[in-house]
Amino acid sequence: MSATEGKKATGPSAVTGQEVFHEAMRNYEKALKSGIQLQEESVKLWQDLLTKLRSPEELQGKFESMRTDAFPKARERMEEFAETFNRTSHQTIELFGKALGVYQATSAPEAQRRMQDLIESSLTALRANVHSALNTNAKIIADWQELVDRFGPAVKK
Repeated sequence: MSATEGKKATGPSAVTGQEVFHEAMRNYEKALKSGIQLQEESVKLWQDLLTKLRSPEELQGKFESMRTDAFPKARERMEEFAETFNRTSHQTIELFGKALGVYQATSAPEAQRRMQDLIESSLTALRANVHSALNTNAKIIADWQELVDRFGPAVKK
């Protein structure tokens, strides 16, 4: 087999892998933008709340109500984040072990198989992590929206 034939055989799979990688990066970018949007919306909500309250007593009442409602949800989201962090840490260690395994292969086909497994595992982990981040961000936004809907009518318009 000539060098040109070898390139033809690996060309389509390289494009497919590259496309999957770019799709995963686009999903990661979306998750990152969602996180930034969440922070921006949170700041806007706090600004609106603080500028529309009628009195310090009303503010105290709102904070007390939010403490009993929002903090448990925030804690739940933090626990989800900790679980995600632990899962990704274990994935990183596993992927590092697979990367080292590529160099320990005793033949070219075995090295190629290990490399393919490493790439597939990496992309699977990336996809799972992006979906996890998107889902967590969606839950956070939904929780904030619920708080705004519940506490919004009592503020001045």
